[in-house]
Amino acid sequence: MHLIQFREIMRDAEVAYAIHPIVRKYLLTVKETTKALIACGVPRAANVARITNAWI
Repeated sequence: MHLIQFREIMRDAEVAYAIHPIVRKYLLTVKETTKALIACGVPRAANVARITNAWI
């Protein structure tokens, strides 16, 4: 179970790292980022958005 959770966290962090430059460039909020990720079909979009915006 812990390995599954670890892999999910790592995947979320990888997605957040990949989209971070765009989020920073356009100064997107957590809400806007979450909405865009949901539209793209990213699982756990709210978690990824929080990670991304924590770096700003």
